[in-house]
Amino acid sequence: MKLEHFQEEVDGAARWNFGKLYVEHSSIRDAHFISTRLRRADKEEIAAVTIEPPVRVLVDGITQSDPCYTVKTAGGEPCGLFGIRDAGHPQSAVVWMLGTDDLTSNGLTFLRHSRHWLDELHKNHRLLFNVIDARNTVHRRWLDWMGFDEVQEIEKYGIERRKFYLFRRYV
Repeated sequence: MKLEHFQEEVDGAARWNFGKLYVEHSSIRDAHFISTRLRRADKEEIAAVTIEPPVRVLVDGITQSDPCYTVKTAGGEPCGLFGIRDAGHPQSAVVWMLGTDDLTSNGLTFLRHSRHWLDELHKNHRLLFNVIDARNTVHRRWLDWMGFDEVQEIEKYGIERRKFYLFRRYV
């Protein structure tokens, strides 16, 4: 099942329709919408790392990522942002994702298609990596299911000096 099979054009922009969820290229408006509805674990992870407010982190994520996508509900509400940004090393990128409770409530649809999106992000990067808050068990389980490895425990990370894990995936 290739992403192109679901691709359609809406108002001149690409959209990948998966029934209960669809994916589009991100806009700053998406960051503002999601920032006020983030999952508690995602808010806590942001607060553990930086003093920046969630909206700033999401806007920076969009502007610094290539590509960056927004997951939306069938009703058109943004419920997740994900992308990759340059890691300063050839064929490597920092992968990230933040979302709302609507994303997890549509978990089956999300899980069914997330591996296709991971393959898409890997097209020009053999290594995808980032760090994750040890408390974020939902994301840690998802990353394991997606084939990422936790490669290093970082005992004191970010401004709150919390335990994080470095994760990565090679193709």
